[in-house]
Amino acid sequence: MEFDKSRVFSAVNADELKVGSKCIFANTVQDLKAFVKTKSPATLTSIGDESSPKRFMGSYGYAEVAYLFAYLIEPPAEPKYLPFASNKKAMEAIMKHCGWVKHKNEQYSFITAIDIGEEDGYEIKIDDDWFSADELLKNYVFADDGSPCGELVEE
Repeated sequence: MEFDKSRVFSAVNADELKVGSKCIFANTVQDLKAFVKTKSPATLTSIGDESSPKRFMGSYGYAEVAYLFAYLIEPPAEPKYLPFASNKKAMEAIMKHCGWVKHKNEQYSFITAIDIGEEDGYEIKIDDDWFSADELLKNYVFADDGSPCGELVEE
């Protein structure tokens, strides 16, 4: 693999790297360049605070070790969501999030009803418009934490 300096993270930009990323770790730039060509990636398990230059915790085997540099190989997989399978699951999530959603255009709205009369599913009323579970997932997130309006798929 060719060394790409845009994939190098240090104490300065450590907060831009996501925990769970697959990385190559080292304490010198020389070692990092060599390891990118020879080592298998490890998982970034945590990022230390700004008081230490060795902010990257990675594990090659059983022990976690702090490193100065991380070379990003692959970011962590994003969680996958599907539309709510039933109106019951949708209602549980809506209640948990107090009914507020945010459209991708930044408009906040309140879920006012769930219609269970549909033969092939259900619809959700936001303001004065009705949406399918697919449309809800595609266009809205819950306003309180930004999570998608759908069910997390466990892999």
